[in-house]
Amino acid sequence: MRLLFASLILLTVAAPAHAAEVRNYFAPQLDGQRIAACLSDGACGKPAADAFCQSEGYDKAMLFQRERSNSARLIDSDKVCDGDCPTFRQVKCFTVRSDLQVSNAAL
Repeated sequence: MRLLFASLILLTVAAPAHAAEVRNYFAPQLDGQRIAACLSDGACGKPAADAFCQSEGYDKAMLFQRERSNSARLIDSDKVCDGDCPTFRQVKCFTVRSDLQVSNAAL
């Protein structure tokens, strides 16, 4: 039993620490234009939110909210939507990072 307990402690201390990094973007923009909630292939919502997060260096979106706007830029092309366009009100991006310093006390 002591050997098992000692092994578990050793694995906990020796295991690489991973942490998540999260960032909220409110009314996200690219080059001064609101981001459309759709991609050029017609996929809307999560695929477009993921593409935005990846363009910002994150893995994917964990939350997004949509609203309408007069103009928006598609994240995966130079196309612009004019008129009644679906855009993002908010996108919350995250990534898992293994290079962040996490103290053993936090484990």
